[in-house]
Amino acid sequence: MHWLTLVGLLIIAIGTALTIWGQQIVNSESNERITTLSQKNIQLSTELNKINQDISASVTGGESFCYLFPTPSFTELNTIDFYLSHKGKYPVYDVSIKIWDASCLSKIDHGKIHEAYFGYKTKELRPEEWEKMKSDPAFLTKNADMQKEIQQLMTNCLLVNNQFGTIPPNQSANVIDPPLIKLTIPRGTDHKKFSQEYDITINSRNGFFRQKIKIDLPKKRYHVHSVVEKILSDTERNVVREYESQDSEGFVIKLLK
Repeated sequence: MHWLTLVGLLIIAIGTALTIWGQQIVNSESNERITTLSQKNIQLSTELNKINQDISASVTGGESFCYLFPTPSFTELNTIDFYLSHKGKYPVYDVSIKIWDASCLSKIDHGKIHEAYFGYKTKELRPEEWEKMKSDPAFLTKNADMQKEIQQLMTNCLLVNNQFGTIPPNQSANVIDPPLIKLTIPRGTDHKKFSQEYDITINSRNGFFRQKIKIDLPKKRYHVHSVVEKILSDTERNVVREYESQDSEGFVIKLLK
């Protein structure tokens, strides 16, 4: 009996060991399947998220944007033409553009205009003085006339105010298309004193952009520098494009960003 008991216990031990080993194999295979399925789910989720982002971007325009890009005029001497250029994978929708001659705006002497209407350029007023002044019909009339004059002077500096609709990807200017703006340097211009600036605002479905362009003539050669920013908030802006011309025999533009 003792011998049979030992054999029985041995068989039970072997059976238990085989059962545990088999269960471990099953658990291992199950874990591998679970891990594989989890990885596939993560991959499918990532792909689905990318597809959703592409769909959203195709509707809104994503990170695509438009800006003005310079090229020498093919028809006029001493002239730079500025065309609308597209950057990005998706169309830019509902594009509207205002182009201001910033050099023109800087010449508006607000203080001198104010003095012409009120006899002084600046004056600090106590709250009670301001309350009395703004209730004076004569002041209100003069102030309205002054604002109208300033507005007219500013309007004279507005070069472009147009709706352009949708700008497709890979949009490039055709030499036969009219440029948005052009700058011609008159003969006899003092290159040391010459400076021209433009301020461009671009509204589209995917945001608000602002571009600044400055042109001067160091060494009697064009130098163009431009920065394009996406306005994220009153205090936050993101530079999306920057370029400047290089001092070479040809009109070469280097992208800084």
